[in-house]
Amino acid sequence: MLKTIEKTWNEFWAIYWRIDHRHSIPGIFEWDKQLVNFIEHVCQLSPGARILDLGCGGGDQAKVFASKGYEVVGIDIAPPLIEFARQQFQKQGLKSTFIVGDMRAINYNAEFDACVVLSGTFGFFGNGEDQQLLNSINRALKINGKVFIMFLPVGKFNKHSRLWSETKDGWELNEEWFDTETSTYRSRIFIIEKDGTILRPKDELGYHANEGIRCYSIPEMKAMLSK
Repeated sequence: MLKTIEKTWNEFWAIYWRIDHRHSIPGIFEWDKQLVNFIEHVCQLSPGARILDLGCGGGDQAKVFASKGYEVVGIDIAPPLIEFARQQFQKQGLKSTFIVGDMRAINYNAEFDACVVLSGTFGFFGNGEDQQLLNSINRALKINGKVFIMFLPVGKFNKHSRLWSETKDGWELNEEWFDTETSTYRSRIFIIEKDGTILRPKDELGYHANEGIRCYSIPEMKAMLSK
């Protein structure tokens, strides 16, 4: 008989999804380097610039920024990811500040030269709170500060897909679809271990067991950024 176990974001899925899964993607670390190079170019970052990294995860991009001499403050809601980032920076002798916190609660005033929101982190909260987050980012930036946001565009996900992949302990099913009524990308993930145990995310307040990310058109983003 199959057994189903629900695990919270902090006890399992944060490390599984943002570290183990991400680091298994071929070429991901080279992609991080190219992304940071691109951000440097388009944001015209000055040497030693102070950067706020919201939803920093395990600090992969923060590590590239820090290795180039930038001062990085990383914030993520998941304690295991912040602990992982701190350990990685310590091992490599890099300096940075990592804080466990909800990006919606940031309260900085003209302290950063740039802010980055990467890896599909923007859009978790929906129109109203996403706008509030942008307003908080604006307050956190110095005069002429820059913001770089990777958001999911409308139309990127236009079909219902199910993808099976093999893991070291069994199999993973990732289901994705686009909710046209709310313009939201949604996904569900299950892991079936070799002994038949099914792992699934547990619903918990403040986290996204079944992920939903609001997708925005370019005109929508321009309108939000201009407010």
